[in-house]
Amino acid sequence: MTNDDGDETFHKLVTVIAQTFRPDASTAIGPATTSTDILGWNSLSHTILIMNVEEAFGIELPFDEIAGLANVGDLAALVRRVRAT
Repeated sequence: MTNDDGDETFHKLVTVIAQTFRPDASTAIGPATTSTDILGWNSLSHTILIMNVEEAFGIELPFDEIAGLANVGDLAALVRRVRAT
């Protein structure tokens, strides 16, 4: 996978997050963004986000790895890894 592919994955992931939570324009989503940084990101909406990510990328994320995600960067890395397999 090229670095461009990783950037493309991250930008697409940010789009999915923004569409899921509709953060206002002042909210910047970066690799270190966590659920506490975005209003409305709770356990239920996290499940919806994961379903949206899986649909957008055409993948299925391993449940046991989803629980251990600390931030958006971790989610992006997981999406890249699953897409590469």
